[in-house]
Amino acid sequence: MDQHAIGFRRATEQDEQAIRALVHGERLNPTGIRWANFLVAAMADRIVGAVQIRNHSDGSHEFGSLVVASDQRGHGIASRMIDALLADRQEPIWMITSEQHADMFARWGFRRIEPATAPVKVRFNYRMGPLARILSFLRRQPMR
Repeated sequence: MDQHAIGFRRATEQDEQAIRALVHGERLNPTGIRWANFLVAAMADRIVGAVQIRNHSDGSHEFGSLVVASDQRGHGIASRMIDALLADRQEPIWMITSEQHADMFARWGFRRIEPATAPVKVRFNYRMGPLARILSFLRRQPMR
């Protein structure tokens, strides 16, 4: 197999540390990181990308933690992970993203909504965003 070929697969427990390193390295929301919810992009023995759908206790499903290793960006890995993750999903998937990134997710059927119309658990994560920005500022780390 070509050492530069990228495969997409469901995460395994052995991937947990690599997933956490990618998510923490980009200062993404570190809550709800459960390896079983992730799809990963793997190249040789290295995880180069990860994305998850959080399954909330209120029955909602939230797209999150989309990350690609900095040295692998620009090759369509994120798009292919999203395609693979959403391919068989029938239920509504919610996502929180910044205004500047919102439009790029339209091709997968995401659309802007008012936060008040989102499920309870998704709204909770949305409300936690300002707190995360404050903590990031206090730690002198830029938000992603």
